[in-house]
Amino acid sequence: MGNFKRIMNNQKGDAFVFILILVFFILTLAAILIEYFRMESLYQQVEYVLQRGVNDSVEYAMLDEYRRDGYSRMDSALAEETLYEYLHESMGLNPEMDKYANGQWVYELEIESLEATDDPPRLTLKGTLKTRSIFGFLTGEVRLPFTISSVNNRIEKGGSE
Repeated sequence: MGNFKRIMNNQKGDAFVFILILVFFILTLAAILIEYFRMESLYQQVEYVLQRGVNDSVEYAMLDEYRRDGYSRMDSALAEETLYEYLHESMGLNPEMDKYANGQWVYELEIESLEATDDPPRLTLKGTLKTRSIFGFLTGEVRLPFTISSVNNRIEKGGSE
């Protein structure tokens, strides 16, 4: 505390430099925190929309003719096709899986694997969300991995009877 008081009372102008350095560190920390929460929000939004797309794809591809016999089956090829339609039409991704908003690149989805099984009806999407910082001094790209899965289970009438 004594050093701080001495610096602030110094008549040579050292206090001004000290205050500038302190303000620089505070602004840098604020920018990093803002960017972290922006990316976290973007990740949650994309994850939510992908989950909805995977769920819709599984539901759409369910084979109803098996349900009346007590089985749950789906058309895996139809589920995959429906998911890619959803990615391009509902999410607005281009063929390279890039998302643009107001003419500016926002993010890219890199799909590592898309696994579909007929019985049990399951669709699992694994990939990475790639984005960049909006601040010039925070360079480089950020890669956020995700795994989204949807399963359609058959539930018998009566529950635990």
